Amino acid sequence: MDVGTRIREHREAAGLHQDQLADLCHVSRQTISNWERNKTLPDIVSLKLIASELGTTVDALIGDDAPKISRRADAEARLFLALYLASLTLFCLTTVMNLPSSFGGQAFTGPLWEYLRAVLLGAGLAITIPIWRLLRRHHIIYYGELGRYLDKNLALDESRASTAARWALRHLPICNGALILLALLAALAINDMLTLPTALLTTAGAAVFVALGMALDKRRRELPGGVPLPPQR
Repeated sequence: MDVGTRIREHREAAGLHQDQLADLCHVSRQTISNWERNKTLPDIVSLKLIASELGTTVDALIGDDAPKISRRADAEARLFLALYLASLTLFCLTTVMNLPSSFGGQAFTGPLWEYLRAVLLGAGLAITIPIWRLLRRHHIIYYGELGRYLDKNLALDESRASTAARWALRHLPICNGALILLALLAALAINDMLTLPTALLTTAGAAVFVALGMALDKRRRELPGGVPLPPQR
């Protein structure tokens, strides 16, 4: 017996149709169908809600399939992290290359740099699609939500590198803002446009942006019912 079969049996025992369970779990009927046919596996958050709605426990639903679910969650989280880091790297590179020229800077000019800009733009567009799908699937809006998702699903060991990674994930809005700030300052410095007033103004703007994002994230977490549960495709 497997997770999908257990979900179907408990749903039928509760007298619910697939669309009724879908409404209770905030997913589509097709998602429930995929779960019950073992085409996809629900994550632990969805399993907790299913168990609650069907009057059972997570352990009763997953049985011996817990390692498989953990491996799938870890694989998806690693893909998400790789795409996020690639997207952030591209953003910082394009910021360094394009911001000075917007203010009359002469660095990064010429046919070669224009070609590189086009390559970076294409790479950014290619990364945007899978990132958008993952964000939509897990209802992630703010960096704080992304950090919590990665911290919860990545299977990390107890090494110093993993400890540092977990700290960064738990403080992702701050780390993300710091990297973007460095990119902005570097872009200004390359063309000798970095002065004390511009540095202070840029730093203050980045701090306000991060603080606003963290405040919105906190408010979202405090909404009745919490953050919407992620649908599984």
